[in-house]
Amino acid sequence: MFEKKSEIWRGEPVLVVSGIGDMDLTDTFECGQAFRYERTVSEGDYVEYVTVVGDKVVRVGQRERGELLFFNMTEEELERICVPYFALDTDYRAIREDILGRTDSPWLTRAAEEAKGIVILKQDPWEALFSFIVSQNNNIPRIRKIIRALSLAYGENLAKKGCLPRCPLGLYEGEVKDEKCRECGACYSFPTPEAVVKEPEKMLPSRPGFRYKYLLAAAESVSAGETDLKAIEEAASYAYTVECLKKIKGVGDKVASCAALFGFGNLEAFPIDVWMRRAIDDYFDGKLDPESLGSYAGVAQQYIFHYIRNLEAKHE
Repeated sequence: MFEKKSEIWRGEPVLVVSGIGDMDLTDTFECGQAFRYERTVSEGDYVEYVTVVGDKVVRVGQRERGELLFFNMTEEELERICVPYFALDTDYRAIREDILGRTDSPWLTRAAEEAKGIVILKQDPWEALFSFIVSQNNNIPRIRKIIRALSLAYGENLAKKGCLPRCPLGLYEGEVKDEKCRECGACYSFPTPEAVVKEPEKMLPSRPGFRYKYLLAAAESVSAGETDLKAIEEAASYAYTVECLKKIKGVGDKVASCAALFGFGNLEAFPIDVWMRRAIDDYFDGKLDPESLGSYAGVAQQYIFHYIRNLEAKHE
């Protein structure tokens, strides 16, 4: 169980959460599972990020693994917003042990050790679905740029709504100014399906390309109740999640699996893309049954994905 306490850090009051295993903020945010984050400070071992969770702008820092510092955060907001989003009450060391107890692969063991700081963020189901439709045949910088533009086009300025004392990204001095925020767009709420259906043309300036029709199809299906995201989440079934999401035009196995893992809490989901196919071919002789990794196969997938993208060169 994590611990929390109030503290003054660099002249500001923070809520400090500790006892969360090996959690690494940078590895967690920048492993490709989420797209709405901005690294605002990187000084030695200390890093700081700004992200948006629901209707809250979250400014979070880290001095060492297993500890997070939350700024402008009440204890009620921490419990309601950040505990589920950052999986603060989930024992990832136990999860890693469960995964490694199911494999004799020294490569996967090494990947799990190198990437042990990754935590699966519990994103909003609609945001995960919409974001991974944007991700199709796309790279992470462009995905982030499109999602920021869409949020700016449809969303509400949460920095201003939350009466933040200053720009959380530190881009300008003084009180939050709407005209300055619109030059950035990082602190706006995510587009709702209803807003997209009402004014689909507002997506066009973000240049979604062929994804436009799929984004609109998803928004129409969800807003009309044809795809009941709450019911899918409550079913807590990976197979059912994928089955339902693939009924939406333009949603295939990859998008459905990513949404299942990062939005619906189906931790056994195992998305396969070119990186994963390469890893399976190169390190598992082309044969890896995700089901053999158990109910946390999706966490193992993140270990493999992170390792092959960022850390493999250290051992070559």
